[in-house]
Amino acid sequence: MKYLALLALALTGCARNYRVSGLILRTDPAARTILVSHSPIDRYMPAMAMNFHVAPHEDISKLTPGTRVDFDLRVGQRESMARHLKPQIAKLDVPVPAPSNQLAIGAAVPDFELIDQSNRRVRLSDFRGRVVALDFIYTRCPLPDVCPRLSANFSYIARHMRGRDVQLLSITIDPQFDTPPVLTEYAHRYSGDGILWRFLTGSPGEIRSVSGMFGLIYWPEEGSITHTVATAVITRDGLLAAIIEGSKYRPEQLRDLIEQNLQ
Repeated sequence: MKYLALLALALTGCARNYRVSGLILRTDPAARTILVSHSPIDRYMPAMAMNFHVAPHEDISKLTPGTRVDFDLRVGQRESMARHLKPQIAKLDVPVPAPSNQLAIGAAVPDFELIDQSNRRVRLSDFRGRVVALDFIYTRCPLPDVCPRLSANFSYIARHMRGRDVQLLSITIDPQFDTPPVLTEYAHRYSGDGILWRFLTGSPGEIRSVSGMFGLIYWPEEGSITHTVATAVITRDGLLAAIIEGSKYRPEQLRDLIEQNLQ
């Protein structure tokens, strides 16, 4: 008995704890695992997509694809376990009700029609059979870590996933200023080719309806637009696969999320 106690103590002493930040790609409640595209784990492993076993007491029911999450990884001699999961949920400084038409993960995305930077009518259904990544930007955005970062991430996807069944859509939330010619200039700034990556505008009512599907909230404030941030991934057959809140994700994580839905 004393030997077993000492052995248990020794095994416990060999365990190491690491702090992990990543993006949920998939959850498996039955197996109690989460597939995470994580940032480099200091003194342990480089960035990659990896399955982690989750401690029994942790609630993973709210970890949908696209959720950014922090957790502690305890690594022992025989097993590793994710503990103290903390989803990174965006919070507004002022209470604003969610859009009435916001979709749940797994729901069919209603078809919509907008205008691209070449003044062509574009429908979401035009891209059936491709995985669609969709975000919301505006060209006058003054914050370098919001719209410009989102567009830089999409530029990465456009370069690294060219030739794949992927479609990128960036929808302006400033349609009165962001006309097709303005969006054309913006597309050139980020090397958008007009095929793989389309920039869309429409009437204020159309934009409000489409943005609401993905939980986006925005309003004019002191000469700019205050808005939440949402990047959506839609499956080949038009289902909402994931929502990433905020702009603080790595482009490789979005790539991994798209890859999951290309399989």
